[in-house]
Amino acid sequence: TDVFDRGSVEVLVGRLVRLLEAVAGDPDRRVGALEVLAPGERARMLGEWNDTAREVPAGSFVELFEERVRCAPDAVAVEFGDVALSYGELNGRANRLARYLVGRGVGPERRVAVALPRSLEWLVAVLGVMKAGGAYVPVDPEYPADRIAYMLQDAGPVAVLT
Repeated sequence: TDVFDRGSVEVLVGRLVRLLEAVAGDPDRRVGALEVLAPGERARMLGEWNDTAREVPAGSFVELFEERVRCAPDAVAVEFGDVALSYGELNGRANRLARYLVGRGVGPERRVAVALPRSLEWLVAVLGVMKAGGAYVPVDPEYPADRIAYMLQDAGPVAVLT
């Protein structure tokens, strides 16, 4: 009674009974094909409880981010430790990096390895790569050197940000 109320236990017991009856009725049936939920329960879970549909704005991540910058440039976009960046500051840093990366050949179909620990710089790097039109390859700098070397050889990035 500390964990479950009577109604919850009855639901769980009902599911167990359905499962045991299904197994006894068709022992050759695969476990994944057995129905545990009561009639209507699946529809309620997937339809009613999960009815979270909403309009998704059109545009790429970068376009949506820049729209947010236009709407609230001074609002705090990110905090890390005791440092905070506004949307305008984050956008400015990412734009500077993006221009630099474009000058280094980054664009569509080009990869950039981001070998930084989680930090504000990591976020600026990822956003800058996306703004340059490239794809970022996350590389954990704590990985063993051999693994990092393999990842870089396999990905063939145009640049590595450290």
